[in-house]
Order: sequence, then structure tokens, then C-alpha cells
Amino acid sequence: MDSHMQEMHLLLHPDPPGVELDDVRVVGIWGMGGLGKTTIARAVYDEIACQFEACCFLENVKEGFMNHGELHMQKKLLSSISGNKVGSSDISKNGFQVMLKNLGHKKLLVVVDDVDKLAQIEALLGKEHSFGGGSRIIITTRDWQLLSIADVIYSPKVFNDAGALELFRRYAFRTKQSTKDYDNLSRRVIEYAQGLPLALKVLGAFLYNKTVSEWEDVLEKIRKIPQREIHDVLKTSFDGLDDAEKDIFLDIACFFKGMQKDYAIEILDGCGFYPHTGIRVLIDRALITVSWWGTLEMHDSLQEMGREIVRQESIKVPGRRSRLWSYGDVHHVLTQNTGTEAVESIILDLSNSNEVCLNAEAFDSMTQLRLLRINHSYAKQHLIAHLKFLSRELRCLCWPGSPLKSLPSNCQFKNLVDLDMQDSRIEQLWEGTQTLEKLKFINLSYCLYLKETPDFTMVPNLERLIFEGCISLVEVSPSIWTLTKLVLLNLTGCNKLTILASSIRMQSLEILELSWCSSLEMFPEILEVMEKLSQLNISGSKIKELPLSINNLTGLRYLKLKYCKELKSLPSIRMKSLETLDLCGCSSLEMFSGILEVMEELPKLYLSGLKIKQLALSINNLTGLRYLNLRDCKELKSLPSIIHMRSLETLDLFGCLSLEMFPEIFEVMEKLPKLNLSGSKIKELPSSINNLTGLRFLNLEDCKELKSLPSVIHMRSLKTLNLSGCSSLEMFPEILEVMEGLEGLDLSGSKIKELSSSINNLTELRYLRLKDCKELKSLPSSICQLKSLSYLSLSGCTKFEVFPNIEENMEGLRVLHLDGTSIKELPPSIERLQQLESLNLRNCESLVHLPDTFCNLAHLSTLNLNGCTNLGVQIFLNFLSTLRFC
Repeated sequence: MDSHMQEMHLLLHPDPPGVELDDVRVVGIWGMGGLGKTTIARAVYDEIACQFEACCFLENVKEGFMNHGELHMQKKLLSSISGNKVGSSDISKNGFQVMLKNLGHKKLLVVVDDVDKLAQIEALLGKEHSFGGGSRIIITTRDWQLLSIADVIYSPKVFNDAGALELFRRYAFRTKQSTKDYDNLSRRVIEYAQGLPLALKVLGAFLYNKTVSEWEDVLEKIRKIPQREIHDVLKTSFDGLDDAEKDIFLDIACFFKGMQKDYAIEILDGCGFYPHTGIRVLIDRALITVSWWGTLEMHDSLQEMGREIVRQESIKVPGRRSRLWSYGDVHHVLTQNTGTEAVESIILDLSNSNEVCLNAEAFDSMTQLRLLRINHSYAKQHLIAHLKFLSRELRCLCWPGSPLKSLPSNCQFKNLVDLDMQDSRIEQLWEGTQTLEKLKFINLSYCLYLKETPDFTMVPNLERLIFEGCISLVEVSPSIWTLTKLVLLNLTGCNKLTILASSIRMQSLEILELSWCSSLEMFPEILEVMEKLSQLNISGSKIKELPLSINNLTGLRYLKLKYCKELKSLPSIRMKSLETLDLCGCSSLEMFSGILEVMEELPKLYLSGLKIKQLALSINNLTGLRYLNLRDCKELKSLPSIIHMRSLETLDLFGCLSLEMFPEIFEVMEKLPKLNLSGSKIKELPSSINNLTGLRFLNLEDCKELKSLPSVIHMRSLKTLNLSGCSSLEMFPEILEVMEGLEGLDLSGSKIKELSSSINNLTELRYLRLKDCKELKSLPSSICQLKSLSYLSLSGCTKFEVFPNIEENMEGLRVLHLDGTSIKELPPSIERLQQLESLNLRNCESLVHLPDTFCNLAHLSTLNLNGCTNLGVQIFLNFLSTLRFC
């Protein structure tokens, strides 16, 4: 309660400490039933009532209006704040609003608890309340819309597990502690209640002083039938809904919970329930919520309340209830043919259940069935005979893994909105034409036996059509291309599909997925402008070219042609909306087409693995390009100047084995932070590389022909420079200016003989790797000025004989690798490495002496002397306890 009190205090008194403005403030408390709104309001009222001239707590306003009427509630309010008993005659004579206004000089505290109509608030507070300065009004309600007059609204959250356990123990054990025998049972209650204060209190009080076995019985019972006290409190919100809103609430509780809101709206709209307004009402009344990813959610206690309402329709005969969700009930109805026309929805989850055997008449009597979802694989579903009947009232038929080979031929699904039979044994959906004017979604993905699509001529409103993974699908009906409202067509992985159509014109299509249609050889002509198509994926197909009319896709944002290994040419591209063009792995593509017009919107271009030998100058027309991937273009020999690509952030040339020269950078380019030239054939970098003033990561790993770098490097933004494996590089350049950004420098495997003393200008260097620099003989003494250096590796530098004298404390160095070097001794100044933790001297065969000052390395914990065959025995008695030899 303390956190609630703090929140309410801030909302009631937002003024700075010591300052109290003379305003009237209305604070709403909103949330679902049982959340503790009244308890919070009462606690706040009791704490601050003494600060006001008059106070009134009007509890259960909704019930008061219903049982006693408006006049009675007005009398209670006026009597409380005036301090005198007010009768009906007084209000009749003087008028309520006048009497209320006469009290307007007082600083009042009024709580109006549990209102469910705006008229109740107006009857008690007036349409424009006129209370004295500093007055505070608190209104609690389950309906957000009623709080339009509130200055701020507080929405209490359910308890977390710790808070819930504390509250539950207070009622179940009359203490904050419980005995170990009840710990697991208590956790089950907490899981059930999901932090709802009402449920925690009611169950805690009910379980007080009961045995463990009695707790077990109660927990098993409430799993099936909710506690009446909790149910009654929550049901008052349901009772205030109209019929359509009640249907929506029960459909969510029994069917749609956890599903996408937009999907549920489509189905419920097909049921005639006005879901746009209905769902808004349920949200405002705290009966449901919408998650940040768009799914419909509700508290488990509310779901159980809804399901209990349905259970009460026919307690003993499930087949006479409107909605079925329990495996036991559904199994009984479907296997024993006990369903009736009362049944409107069925959801059956077989994921953790036994097989179910359906006979041919299983659905015969359920003529009003609207919603049907049977989850899990066909391995658990068996039909004695071909299904004879499914309700013509069906709006949702979701039967993944269905054993059906086709839909019942004698059924008319004129109301069907969603047909989902993915991963089923469907061979032919229907024969001939079917009039399905309301059908919007069809999902037949991974129907391995489906060879052809049905005729869609009489399905004019279809929006989503999915055949992903239909590996037997040989052809698609030409009627698909007449679906004027189709938004998504997914044929991913239909590897026997050889042809689509000679041409298409689909004005509503937004996504066309044809990836891994590995037999598809031709993409159709686009006969007219298609503005809405934003995603086209033809990756992994056999197409050899794209038609010039591809440019009619004027709204295209993502074009993916990955691993189209037979693609040999592209038309000139002028799709100005394009954001991603992916041609990775198109190993037969020898030329990237010209960009004839400036394209400001294309930020990503993937060209890795192409056969191109050069990029055309027109690449500079991609003025908005941020990411250019040319990895493994093994025949690429040259690049045009990239000066005009001012937005470029990443240029990846990894594995371009034929690239010998990097272009001049004639003007400053501030935005390019990543340049990867590793594995290329370049011999040198131009001095103009310094014009890449925003460069942070420069990778030249394994550029084995790189012989020199610019004589001076002054790229102040550079953070990492990788020159490892540059086996022809003999000299590292001077650093004439302080470079505060460089943190990592890797020269491993290079031919450098020495480092310049100007290395100390790398003031923030943290990692310096010189591993296997076989020609390196020494380090400059200025290296001790690198105060940020924490890792230094000289492993395998076989000609390195003398470690420099450490003239200043190096407080940052923690790891030093000298293994495999030719050093004979370490200088006494080694003690200046005050934070050194790990020292590797493995296989230093020339090492004969360690200085006495070695014992002063107080933080050293790992010392490797394996293979130091000429090192005499030395004893560090006061030092051994901190070492870990390896």
C-alpha cells in the first residue's frame, strides 16, 4: 500500500514542497474489479482528511444509485460536507446544485467510489463543480471514459510475486510468514491470483486455518470453478455491457485471448458484433488489455469469470453451452456427438493430450458454430469417415494438422472469414468454384500433398494467401491474379512451381514472397504501376533476369534476390522508394546495372559474392546509401570514387581477392565509420584516407600484399585498427597528432621491425597486439606513457630481446604476453606495472633472470614460466600465496 500512497500523494499534491496552490484537483483511480481501487481511496482519505474543512466518502455509488436513487446519494453528500442532516424536502425546496454551490467556499475532500455512469458524477458534483480552493476530488471507476473530467488518472498495477505473497500470508496465516508445508501451495495460489488483491484476500481468508489436504482440494476446485465472491465482484463489469459487447468479451475469454487484436476484429466483424467500438469499451472498462505487440489479453480471474458465465449455461451438459474450451468437454462433445445448436465456438488444444477420434457426424448438430480451432498435428486426429458437415455459420476455421483431404463438398461457407489448415493432409481445397465473399485469409502452408490451388474467382475479398512450404504445388490458378484486394501472397519454398503468370497487375498487393521457389525461371511482366507492393523476395529461385517493367513497382522498399545463382543481368533501376536491394550470392551476375537517376532512399545494398569486376560510376547516384556490402566479390578489381556517397556508414570489401587499389578520397567524408578491406589485394592506402574523418573501424586483416600505410595517420575518430596478417607491411607510420579515440591496434603477423616513439600519441590505447611480428626487435621507451594500455601481446616475436625500461608507472596494464620471445631478463622497473595480473613468459628459452623487484607485483595472480629452461630456481616466499602457476 505504501507505493500506492506515494503515487496518490504526488498526484493530489503536485506542487513543490512547501508550496500549495489554491486549485481544485480531480484525481481518477481506474482499473479492473478487485484491483483495490476502493482500498487505496479509503487509505488516502483516512490519511489526509484532517487537512480539509469538510469531507465525504461516498462508497458504492453505482449500487447506491441502483438501490436508493439519486436523491438519497445527494442527501448523503450534502449532509457530510455541511455537517447537518439534509432531508429530501430541503433539496426539493432549495435545489441540490444551489445547496452545493453555497458550500463552495469550503476546502473539501470528496471521494466518489465505484461509479459506472457519467450521470452519477454529474448528479453529485455538477457538470462544472465549484468547490473551494485546495479541494480534492477522488473518483474510482472501471470505465476510463468517465474520467474525462479528471486532471490525472492513477491506474494501480497488480502485485508482483513478493508483494502478492506478503498480502496472501497476511490473510491465510495472519502473519507475513508461513510454514514450509504450505510454501509450494502458497506459490500455486500466487500463480493463480496473478497479483489481483481481491483474489489474494478472498483465497487467503478462505484457506485460513485449513489443513494441507484441504488446501489441495480448494486449489483443484478453483482451477475449474472460480470462487463465488471473486466471480461476483468481477461480474458487475460484465453486467453493464450490451449484448454485442458481452459476446465479444466471452469470445475473447473462451477463444481469442492471446491472439492479435486486428485478427480478432476481422473475425468478430464477420460475426456482426461491431468490434471496433466493442473492444474499445472493454479496454476502457478494464476488462481486457492490448499488449505492446498487439495481442488481446485479460487477467486470468476475468477469463475465469467469463468462462464461468458460459459454464452456468448448462452445468452438466457441455454440448448445450455456447462456447467450449476444456479438452475434456470438447473431447466428449466431438467423440460422443453430444453437440447442439447452442455451441458457437470450440477451441481444442491437443499439444499435451491424447489422440482424438472424430466420426463423420461429429459436427452435424452444431449448426450455429462460428469459431473452430483445433491445434496440433494430424498425428493426434483421426476420422472414421469423411467429414459430412461443418456449420455454414463458421467465420473462423483453424484446423492445423487436419486429417481432411478436402473441405466437405456439401457445405457452404458463405460466412467464412479465416481458413487456416496449415500442415494438413489437404490435397484439394475445393472443386470448381465456391462463393466465399467474406473470406479474407487462407493459410495452407506446409500442406505437403497440395498440388494445385483452387479457383478463386468467387473469393473477391481475399487479403492474405499463404502456400509456404507446399512442396507438391506445381501450378497456381490464374484466378489469383484477379484478386484485387490481395495484400499478401506467400509461395516461399514451393520448389516445384515453375511459372507464375506471364503478367500481373495487382493494385492492393503489398508483399510477394517467392523465396526458394527453386524451379521458378521467370518473373512476370508488371503491366501497370503497382504503388503498394513494398516487399518482393525472389531469393533462391532460378530466374535469369528481371523484366524492365520491374520499375513499375514504384512503392517497392525491399527487393531480395539472394542466391539467384542463374541471374545474369538486371535492368537499370529507378525505384526511388527502394530501401534494401539484396543480391548476395548471385554468382552469375557479372555487372551491376547502372543507376540512371538519383536515388536518395536506398540505404542498404548487398552485392556480396557477385562476379562483378568493377562498379559503375553511377553508383554515386545512390546518395542516401549507408551500407554497401561487396564481400567475396573475388573478381572485383577497382572501385569508383566514393566521394559522392556522403551518407555511407559501412563499406565491406572483405575477401575481394582481386582488389588492388583503394580510390582517392578527395573531400572530407564525415559519416563513414566502418571500412573492411580484409583479405583484399591492395598494396597501399592513399594518404587521402585521412579524409575519412568519421572512420572508427578500419580492418585490413590478411591484406598480405599491403606494403605501406600513409606516412602520417591523423584520423582522430579511429577506434580500432586491425593490420593483423599483413605479412608484407614493414613499417608503422608516425602519429604526429594525439589520437584520443584509438583503443585497439593489432599488428600481429606483420613485418614491422620497430614502432615509432610517436606511439605515445595514442593516449587512449587499451589493446596492442604484436603477436608473431618475427622482425620486431624492440619497443620504444615511450610506450610506458600509454596510461590506458591494459593488454600488450608480444607472443612469438622471436627477435624481441629487450623489454624497455619502464620510466613511469603503468597503472592500466593488466595482461602482458612475452611468450616465445628472446628476452634474457626483465628490467627491475617491471615493478612499475602496479596492476599487472597476468604475465606469460612461456617458452622464453633465453630468459635467465627475474629481478628482485618482481616480488613487488602485488596484483599478479597468473605467471606462466613453462619452457623457460634457462631460468634458475627463485623463491618468492612472500609472493607465492597470490600466484596461480599454469
